[in-house]
Amino acid sequence: MGTNWNSGLIYWKDHTPNPAVRYSLAHLHPFIQVIELPATDRHPARSVGLHVSFGLHTFTRAVELHDGDDELYEDNREVRTFCPARYERSLELPGIIHTLERRRCAFARGMGAGHVNYVTVEMADGIRYAAFFDVRSLKKVGPDAVHLMVQSAYVLDSSKPSPGKGRIHFHALLGHALRGTTPRPPP
Repeated sequence: MGTNWNSGLIYWKDHTPNPAVRYSLAHLHPFIQVIELPATDRHPARSVGLHVSFGLHTFTRAVELHDGDDELYEDNREVRTFCPARYERSLELPGIIHTLERRRCAFARGMGAGHVNYVTVEMADGIRYAAFFDVRSLKKVGPDAVHLMVQSAYVLDSSKPSPGKGRIHFHALLGHALRGTTPRPPP
């Protein structure tokens, strides 16, 4: 089970399906990364504290009828099944997030009810691994703090289209979060 859900910065407990097996989730503990936003014509340069956390969906999947109790993993909102395949790929997530400034970010398709989230896709050996995230101002920490929550991450079905549309630079996302505005997704 994860702790500190209310703060949004979750420290996941290791998954131990039995006494002989342990999956460490330490790589998904929160971290802070400093990002320098250069000045623009309309905004001054800023040093942003990016507070990164990872959600339950980055290493679990939906529960299926055949899943055993030892495979279940929960937080205070839901119960899911620990997924060894998602877990293995989740080892890449900290590196992906540390390099978001150099990656293509897009608006995630299927955004509902005014909620906007984003996606970046890692390509390796013809396999697409998508990390879905949102960014929000973290005013309780300070005026230059942003919370990035990686909500979900998984290998994409090769027969499906890209999960993103349009393109937005990560610095633009941070600027919007700091100002409390939402970038306009493409039609």
